Amino acid sequence: MKRLAYTAGLVGLFAIVMLAASVQGTPTITPPFLARIDGERFEPPEPTMTPDGSPTPLPEPGSDLTEVIIGAIFLIFALVAATLIVTLVVRALMRAWRDRPLRRRDDGGAAFELSGDESPEDAAAPAIRRGIEGALRSIEERTTPADAIIAAWVGLEESAADAGLTRGRSETPAEFALRIITRRAGITDAATDLLRLYERVRFGGHQADEADRTAARAALKTIEEGWR
Repeated sequence: MKRLAYTAGLVGLFAIVMLAASVQGTPTITPPFLARIDGERFEPPEPTMTPDGSPTPLPEPGSDLTEVIIGAIFLIFALVAATLIVTLVVRALMRAWRDRPLRRRDDGGAAFELSGDESPEDAAAPAIRRGIEGALRSIEERTTPADAIIAAWVGLEESAADAGLTRGRSETPAEFALRIITRRAGITDAATDLLRLYERVRFGGHQADEADRTAARAALKTIEEGWR
């Protein structure tokens, strides 16, 4: 992130300089009036007469076309730099959002509402199994891969919420579902991959295809085996 911020700062400074240059235009240098020894102002000479009797034309002022072209080039550079900055910021935000649910966070005092000698896994098992079955149905029945993947993970979140367990104060629904699902051994990688795929499709703009549907189905099968 520090490298990204440093790069964005340099690009932003370059964009500001280019924009200022385009607004100011091409610099021109006006020669000062020359003074005679006696202090009188030096006046430019009058046009001289050519042999045919016509005055020698004075040099015409330069065209403004060059200034317009240079200003347009500077403006294009500034727009490109601004677009690059926006792209870098958007990508950084999307990456931060995509990785957020998978970071380690304090459980925020999460507690389990259990009765008797029942373990957390035993209490959550019926609801989690129903959620997995529903997620597999969503994977098979939904028309588009994107809808199937989103519906499957949302179903797991709902089953985790129905499992009779308390969500931590700092946990999102996705974090809570991942924590509950991965209480069984051997399914952490599958559940994490499924969550990453869900986040890419729902929040990252990823266009899911049938290969993604197949990957989600395989992850759910692994999770199902772990909760048998």
